[in-house]
Amino acid sequence: MKWRVSSTIENKILFPFVCISMVTVLCFCGILYRTEYDVKLRTETLNAQALVEYINADIDAGEHWRSPGELLEKYANGYRGDSLFLYDAQGNLLFSRRPLGDRELALEDSRDNRLSWRVLYALDQRAVQTEFIEEQRYMILAAVAMLLIIVQASVFIAYNISAPLRQLSKVCTLVSRDPGASEDLAVEYTSRRDEAGQLASAFQAMLNSQRRYTRELTQVKVLNESIVANLPLGVVVYDQEGQVVLQNLQADGLLRREEERDSQGRDLSQLLAELVRRDPVLPSSVRLRDPSGRARDCELGAWTLHSAEGDSWGTLCTIDDVTYKKLMEEKLNREEKLAYTGRLAADVAHEARNPLAGIRAGLQVISPKLTQERDAMLCREMVREVDRVNLLIENLLNLSRQRESEKTTVSLSALGDELMMLYFKVAENKGIDLSVEMEGELWLFADEQQLRQILINLINNSIKAMPDGGRVTLTGRAASDGVEVTVEDSGPGMTAEKVRRVLSGQEGGLGLSIVQRLLEQNSGSLNIQSVPGQGTRAILTFHGTGGDHEV
Repeated sequence: MKWRVSSTIENKILFPFVCISMVTVLCFCGILYRTEYDVKLRTETLNAQALVEYINADIDAGEHWRSPGELLEKYANGYRGDSLFLYDAQGNLLFSRRPLGDRELALEDSRDNRLSWRVLYALDQRAVQTEFIEEQRYMILAAVAMLLIIVQASVFIAYNISAPLRQLSKVCTLVSRDPGASEDLAVEYTSRRDEAGQLASAFQAMLNSQRRYTRELTQVKVLNESIVANLPLGVVVYDQEGQVVLQNLQADGLLRREEERDSQGRDLSQLLAELVRRDPVLPSSVRLRDPSGRARDCELGAWTLHSAEGDSWGTLCTIDDVTYKKLMEEKLNREEKLAYTGRLAADVAHEARNPLAGIRAGLQVISPKLTQERDAMLCREMVREVDRVNLLIENLLNLSRQRESEKTTVSLSALGDELMMLYFKVAENKGIDLSVEMEGELWLFADEQQLRQILINLINNSIKAMPDGGRVTLTGRAASDGVEVTVEDSGPGMTAEKVRRVLSGQEGGLGLSIVQRLLEQNSGSLNIQSVPGQGTRAILTFHGTGGDHEV
């Protein structure tokens, strides 16, 4: 198992300082120990020399050498140490207070006496070292105390130096990970007067500047994001690799409609990708349709984005939903067309009504005088054709009139009965089954004449669409937001494109144009539902104009 010491700045300061201090103290203690030990050995050596010389002299003095036993008894009683060893000439041990060990230090060894005794002064090294250590215990305790003091001082110095740096490092790490966290951070040690205090003060000033710049950048970022998010245009930003970098809510809503495609089967995201690759100069228009045939018109634009150095780094694409704009343009064109047609119709009607009135009056004068039934029938048919032309002229005049609507409470049931009587014979002659179905007593607040004209035009269109007979049904019912009136036939029906062209006035004559204008004056709207081979349904919705009433 390997131990790894944390390489913090505090440890980097503490460990070298402690190590150097400990080495210094240990070296000092080692030198002192060795010096004291050498002094002790020299002292013991001097004592050994003096004792050995004394014993040799004592053996030679007087007649003592003649009685060795007395000498040995004398030394046994007079010498209290354990370092003296006496051997006879043959090497036999005569005197000692301890056995001679394997680690003996011989300080003095002599045979210079009449008895040729060997006088040995030896020290047990282990005993000497133990005794010396015991004598130096205070010095050892002082050294240990000094080491502890050095360690404590080192810790204090290392902490005092590293604490500001450690705190600055912590603050820098937090700011680097989360720049927004700098709002709640404070730098300590700014009151110190040394270099650490200067560093802390400088960092505090830098942190305050960073907070101010961060707040300003955040405000600009939020403002830009709010502007982009609330633009009426869809905004999509692509990088050099064609990956989406930014996309606002408007663009997200448009791009989610993957079912809407153009005439070549491409959805909006594919069109934008092609636009980025093509990099057009002018915006391009595109029409998308969903599976039900509903159209959406969009204008797409692309702009190259450049960095501060002028390098291209991406493309900004805009999506403008101009469906309403197109509808308004078509409506304006239709109204201009109707206005021009109305002026032309007024002139034509004015010139045509007088001759037609004369022709009808002449036919009515001649009719009673005809004797043959065939001639009379022909005359009546001519009168009906003149009436039909007059009805057409009346429609033309309605285009040019700007009469204010005279709204009253109109009974839809009564109006339906009136139309039934008016068209029953016409429908029967053409093999058409005409029926009127009203759910309850329905009332409308509308111009009765204009309402009658609306229903007449729709019924006429249905009858004309079925030359070989069929079925026409006029229904009415109360809806959640008003009254709904439906004119439905079993004719050949129309395609979605033809319905669009009919509603825009590009096909179908003036009847529907008149209907739409009159509906606008009476808070109504028109919706045509038609499928080829399954007939046509014209749905009129009068918003908030009536319902069931008690009469």
